[in-house]
Amino acid sequence: MNKNQIINSIFYPRKSNIPQDSNDQLIETNDGNQVGVRYFLKSKNLPNIIFFHGNAELAQEYNDIGSFYNQFDMNFIVCDYRGYGLSTGNPSKENLLLDAIKVFEHINVFLKSNQYSSKTIVMGRSLGSASACEIINKCEENIDACIIESGFATEYPLLQLLQIDPENIDYKIEDGFMNLSKIKKFKKPLFIIHADLDDIIPFSQAEIMLLESKSSNKDLFKVSGANHNNIILISREEYFKKIRNFIKKI
Repeated sequence: MNKNQIINSIFYPRKSNIPQDSNDQLIETNDGNQVGVRYFLKSKNLPNIIFFHGNAELAQEYNDIGSFYNQFDMNFIVCDYRGYGLSTGNPSKENLLLDAIKVFEHINVFLKSNQYSSKTIVMGRSLGSASACEIINKCEENIDACIIESGFATEYPLLQLLQIDPENIDYKIEDGFMNLSKIKKFKKPLFIIHADLDDIIPFSQAEIMLLESKSSNKDLFKVSGANHNNIILISREEYFKKIRNFIKKI
């Protein structure tokens, strides 16, 4: 298995059995596939969070979380990847990065053309941090801030989960998603959320991103007692309040 195959093995795509409704939209990729997004829009005057979810998650399963964002006066748009939910195709490192830009540009045009003209924040959770970092790298002029939740600075924790020694495969930083180098170049507001007991991506990855960020407006919300997949369950309303307050300050 070569390095690309190893990176691509981290994906866990699954299809949705939930019927498509008016909140779902399929965005065509550059090579003719389709990627699903789900909109939770409350008001045209509220900030817009464009969210890339974690691995094995689906946009159509975010109804409860989306409603909480709306209750805390934020519009929320959840993006799938190829092979996830209603989307077609198969995910890979290359098409995740390409699709992130395509999906972001489509959503940005949709919001502006429908007069959703408040702040635009790109947010990535876990695997979604790679999509978010690609967007801040390529489209910084079109966003107001970035939020990274349970994200990775490098792929080393993921390789460790796969019980792969990076040295044995001559793995280099440029073989991966390059999240950290993209964060280093991003100068706009950055908010990082991470659990102190994260069992998949250690808290030290969040500390590295915060330390290396050149943003003059950056902060880290350390969720005590939580792990990779229960941050909202543990932090409850504080999670949404922290995000809302961060956005108010930008």
